[in-house]
Amino acid sequence: MKNSYMGLVLATQSTKEIRGLTKSRAIATIPFGGRYRILDFALTSLTRGGVKNVGIVIPNDGSRSLRDHVRGGQFWDLNRKDGGIFFLSPTDDKERFKLNLDNLKNNIEYLKKSKEENVIIYPSNLVANIDMKKIIEAHEESGKDLTIVYKSVEKTIKEYKGCTTIIKEDENLKFGIVVNAEEITNVSLDIKIIKKSLLIDLLKLGLQGGLRANLNSIIETNIDKISTNLYEYKGYGRFIKSTQNYFTVNKDLLNKEIRFDLLSANGGISTKINDTPPAIFEVGSKVSNSLVANGCKVKGEIKNSIIGRRVVIGKGAKIENSIILQSCTIEDGAEIKNVIIDKNVTVGNLQQVIGTEEFPLVVEKKSNFED
Repeated sequence: MKNSYMGLVLATQSTKEIRGLTKSRAIATIPFGGRYRILDFALTSLTRGGVKNVGIVIPNDGSRSLRDHVRGGQFWDLNRKDGGIFFLSPTDDKERFKLNLDNLKNNIEYLKKSKEENVIIYPSNLVANIDMKKIIEAHEESGKDLTIVYKSVEKTIKEYKGCTTIIKEDENLKFGIVVNAEEITNVSLDIKIIKKSLLIDLLKLGLQGGLRANLNSIIETNIDKISTNLYEYKGYGRFIKSTQNYFTVNKDLLNKEIRFDLLSANGGISTKINDTPPAIFEVGSKVSNSLVANGCKVKGEIKNSIIGRRVVIGKGAKIENSIILQSCTIEDGAEIKNVIIDKNVTVGNLQQVIGTEEFPLVVEKKSNFED
């Protein structure tokens, strides 16, 4: 890399459409795929791209689980003297998920003191295995002050509803919001590479003007003043914004090609290490088209589901089209279908917990369904 790069991960996304899984955590640290957290994709993409200095803009609430997962950054080679991982503390405001711009107001010195010349802004709720080196190379070749990463979307446009669209008109760029339309749309992945000095100027401009916006919005508002390059990402990429798309994106892992693209390509995805033994499948158990994490004990039946670490599934229990997070107990004869079960939940003998595929039922952390 000709120039040096630092990462700025924004972990303050709204949780209003996924509240059942975010009462004690940010979207960034919701478990995903049986053994990962959503934040792992951002940290892995950045560090595999050569970034050694990463700041995480954290929310007022939900930061404990984020700090517990990231620790000192050792799982992404960020426990270092030169650079490392930094938690950018929120403001004193009581609002749970404060806007990024306000969060950065008290942390602008972090940007000023960092020696890197460029900043990679990255959302914490994007599930994508991105080769950041290629994007950095394209940014440097362009000679522009800003590169915006986007994905061209057609048939699955409804899964990006509410996301930012990029509209190219001659030499000008405009931004809009995705709606349910069956047409090719350029969807912003909210990944931007920007010259650090320019970013600091934009932050000051927004703060002085009292702008109530997030960091991406202030850049987009001033796009006509910035020399900009666009980079098209062609791999799998989805945002986790609601219970429904969290359910869908997890289930996408059951597709072999998508699973390889997300979890194995580019050296795989790094995550916090948990030393647990392999899963045990006892005589009489049946598992089809499912992912079962290590530490599980399975006596029952699993179909089209994703099971997290240390889950116990009793004899005669049936789990279908569901996501069960770590350390749950599903007792004998229980039936679970179209359900997302958070950590440390017990479903008792012969209990039925059933939702619909379009609107999966969410069972909150530490709930109990017992006789």
